[in-house]
Amino acid sequence: MSSDSDPSREYPFGSPIDLPSTFEGLSIQYLDVNETRALVIYQTAILNLEVLEGGLSAASRIELEVYEEPREDYSADTEKSSDSVVDSLLDQLTSVTNSSLSNRN
Repeated sequence: MSSDSDPSREYPFGSPIDLPSTFEGLSIQYLDVNETRALVIYQTAILNLEVLEGGLSAASRIELEVYEEPREDYSADTEKSSDSVVDSLLDQLTSVTNSSLSNRN
């Protein structure tokens, strides 16, 4: 986990997102733990996703925490940090669903 940032951050969406359908459409692996929590494998990182408003199928606000950062050998890009992985995931989620983030930390 990144030592220079908060362990988790909240992200409110402008409109609810069906996360399982979106992950499947983007070929992103995930494991739903319950109706409001999933573990997401993205760019070799493991993220904990908690839905704070709604459920996995209609998430209005989520909290993301990087449990394990991407492997160093994932890419020649040495900038693959927790923040860049989270930003990349959020960019994909919002572009595919035509949603927006109300506030990105």
